[in-house]
Amino acid sequence: KQWYQRRVRGDNYTVEPDALQFLVEHGFDFNKQYKEGVAYTPSTEDMIVFKEKKSPEPIRDLFAAILQAKCPVITHNGLIDLAFMYQSFYAPLPPTMSIFVAVLRDMFKSGILDTKCVAEFLIRETATYLEYLFRKSSKRMRDAVSSGKSHLNLSFSEHRAIHQWVNFVECFASDTSSGKELCETYANHGYCKEGKKCAKSHNVDEAINSHDHKSKKHKSEGKVPPIKSKHSNGETVDTGCHRAGVDAFMTGFIVANYAVYLKAHPKKAKGEEEQKSSSKKSHYQSRDNHMSVTLEENRDIPLPLVLDPCRRAVNCLTLSGKNIPLKVMKSAFVKPSAAHMRQQHEIAKKSAK
Repeated sequence: KQWYQRRVRGDNYTVEPDALQFLVEHGFDFNKQYKEGVAYTPSTEDMIVFKEKKSPEPIRDLFAAILQAKCPVITHNGLIDLAFMYQSFYAPLPPTMSIFVAVLRDMFKSGILDTKCVAEFLIRETATYLEYLFRKSSKRMRDAVSSGKSHLNLSFSEHRAIHQWVNFVECFASDTSSGKELCETYANHGYCKEGKKCAKSHNVDEAINSHDHKSKKHKSEGKVPPIKSKHSNGETVDTGCHRAGVDAFMTGFIVANYAVYLKAHPKKAKGEEEQKSSSKKSHYQSRDNHMSVTLEENRDIPLPLVLDPCRRAVNCLTLSGKNIPLKVMKSAFVKPSAAHMRQQHEIAKKSAK
């Protein structure tokens, strides 16, 4: 269920025209959002979220249930997302970053695992935007299947009881090529300021094949199928990515594939894989030292066994333009916010019932 797509903020708010245009180009249905969306109200200092609600807010209940479950939270480049969810569904944002990360560590007791961080600091992918990682993981999985190596198996339930609320996504093979010169900006970053006006190719499959060819690590020219979505009325339309349900699936798929891949490559998982180039070794040295310290700090986090190969990246969030990630950790010099303590008290009471 794409509950995230259908949320509607209940008060006045400001939007950026460029953001709206981006969403429209990627299939976002604003009519459906405002017609069927679930309303919510951002947190304020005088609001006790789980006790004194003026009206029911299902998304807050869902967020509380996630915290009660004490399960790992998987994100992609998730710092801003976590800040948004915190303010929208939990409590007012703390005044400083140090308090915020300390509170995050206390909220998500089984850790936060960010796929962009895993891709950058453990796998060391050439590009790390979501669609690239999904298609690269799909290609890696197919290569593993064809060569008889360990790989991820997927199965999907029918979900007949909630069929009307589910959008089904089809993946099918495509042998077509754009025939255009590859846009290096889009290939490396997943974004081009020219957008659809750009005369060069924004095909992610071609970007992956180009990077693989340059690295001389992969000889396969297999293509990853494009994404299309079939609505409950049977209509199938191009969606691209950047939809809540599809993004969530891709993020989970990526981290599951990485867990399988790192289990099969323990030296890479532990940061012990030797770099042949001295320049690469120097480039990654500070990252590896940082992640090794993080691994020791993460020893006691109750991470599911299947995700254990990714443990070095737990509670690390990518920072744009920085060579090392932001560590989500408590500090003896930082006190949690009063609003957070109130919320934890209410959640504990609900769990005890």
